[in-house]
Amino acid sequence: MLPRQYIFESLKAHLKARNLTYLDTALALGVSEQTVKRIFIQQDCSLERLEEICDLIQLDLRDLVQSSPRQRKNIQQLTYPQEAELAQNKKLLMVAVCTMSLWPHEDMLQHLQLSPLECEALLRQLDKMGFLDLMPGNRIRLRVAREFAWIVDGPIMRMVKSMAGDYFDHLFEGEGEILKIINVRMSRPSAKKFRARLEKIAEEYADQVAIDAHLPLMERPPLSICIAARRWVPAPLKALMGPRTPQRATG
Repeated sequence: MLPRQYIFESLKAHLKARNLTYLDTALALGVSEQTVKRIFIQQDCSLERLEEICDLIQLDLRDLVQSSPRQRKNIQQLTYPQEAELAQNKKLLMVAVCTMSLWPHEDMLQHLQLSPLECEALLRQLDKMGFLDLMPGNRIRLRVAREFAWIVDGPIMRMVKSMAGDYFDHLFEGEGEILKIINVRMSRPSAKKFRARLEKIAEEYADQVAIDAHLPLMERPPLSICIAARRWVPAPLKALMGPRTPQRATG
């Protein structure tokens, strides 16, 4: 394989490992999808453009020509003990959340109250879990699958539920914020269809993280998304439901 061909094939492999499409790459670079396709078809672009694509996948250019992605399956879920470890170690959890938002090591040192040694040790713990690959120079390659989810009733979700009061004690009027609670009645097939659409929306939020990863951290304020749907009637209203009990005639 010629050097040029090897570089672009390796680059495609790294994009695929990150679940990044040509469209995702185009949006991140501020060009058209057709431009990105042409780059890979012709296997030709400027060194500056090549470096921009490498920045998107958090890979140094010299590493691109030396290796292709390690054949290590991305994880869709942690084990219960691993989640428990994160829930008990708030610093470890914070670093894990930051890596999921594609923070580079330098931003962690600048914006988290962690020493360089402490931060590196936490990243190495996440590497052992299979959560990420810690590469030379403390560069990070996330190993979380696009479909990653916390265990439904696991340690992390229980911790999050315990903070529900703090989460909802908010006006939800800021930029990009929304809170809507609607009560509906629909068939089970319809409910299943809408659940699939909600899951698609959640995936789009996750995909946008990778698309915006090239922006400075201060231009990417944190946004927490809660999507929930369940069979539920508020307790004050539940007592009013059911068939009306006929009153006995008197006299």
